[in-house]
Amino acid sequence: MYNSSSKIVTKEQASFTELFDNQEGIILDLENLHYYTLNGTAVFLWKKMRSGAANTVESLSEALSLSFNINADLAELDTRAFLDELEGNGLISYSEFGAAIQNRSLGSANGALPAYEPPQLQLSNSLTQVVLSGSGTLATAAIATGGGL
Repeated sequence: MYNSSSKIVTKEQASFTELFDNQEGIILDLENLHYYTLNGTAVFLWKKMRSGAANTVESLSEALSLSFNINADLAELDTRAFLDELEGNGLISYSEFGAAIQNRSLGSANGALPAYEPPQLQLSNSLTQVVLSGSGTLATAAIATGGGL
């Protein structure tokens, strides 16, 4: 669980692949081999956490609010809900050490961001269950070649 001084730590064994330039992404938990799909907003938040550009609830919420031009309260509510999902799936943890050290570069990510929608994380137990809009060919090709992600 987190508090105002908690630093978010992403799971080291979580491999991330971005698809469609900030529109969708996949996290593969290499420990339990579960796949998770992320919408564009979730990709934005994951990349901020993974890069260290934002590693607290407050800094993530601020980055979300500024980059997507949404209300700060909505940004915090959606960020906390997404982090709860990530924590529940074992993809992040919280640390009390070093929370004050963070890069304050909270601006938008490289490239155009998708229209705002609440961040979403969906669990799939195998690659054949991963359904991304417009990416059926990519998933099929990855399955047929035994990788590519």
